[in-house]
Amino acid sequence: MARLSTFTRNAASVAQGAPVVVGPEGDSFTITTRGFTDAYADRLWSLRRTAAIRYNTGLSANETPVSLDALPPSIEDGCVAQAMAEKCLIDVSGLNGDDGAPVTIEQFCDLIQHRENRPLLALAMQAAGSVGRATKAQLESAEKN
Repeated sequence: MARLSTFTRNAASVAQGAPVVVGPEGDSFTITTRGFTDAYADRLWSLRRTAAIRYNTGLSANETPVSLDALPPSIEDGCVAQAMAEKCLIDVSGLNGDDGAPVTIEQFCDLIQHRENRPLLALAMQAAGSVGRATKAQLESAEKN
C-alpha cells in the first residue's frame, strides 16, 4: 500500500529550505536549498517564455518555432539553472574547487548555468526535489509516538 508521505512534502521546509547531502559516497557535499516553490515555478515559466520568444524571433520562414514546453535541451537547462539559482539555492558547503578553495554559492550558481556542468545542475535539482520529504515522514512518525 502506498503512503501519502511518499508523494507530499513539508511546506515549511520547502519554503524555508533545508540542507541536503548530494553526490556519491566519498565525494558528497551539502546543498542548502528550498524546494520547488511557486516562486520557482513562476520564474521558470517566465524564463521559458522569454527563451521561446527569443528563439522564435531568429527563425527563418522554413524553420519550426518552439513552444514553452518544447525548448531545445540546452536552452531548457539554462532556464532551469537560472530559476534554481534565483529561487531555490541558498548555500553550498563541503565542495572545493580544484585549487582547494571552497566553492561559494555564487560560484555554484554560475557553474550550473554552463552545459558542461550538467551533473551539478542535476544534483541541485535532486536536492530541491527532496526538500521536505524526510521532514514530513519524521513529523508523521513522531505524531504516532
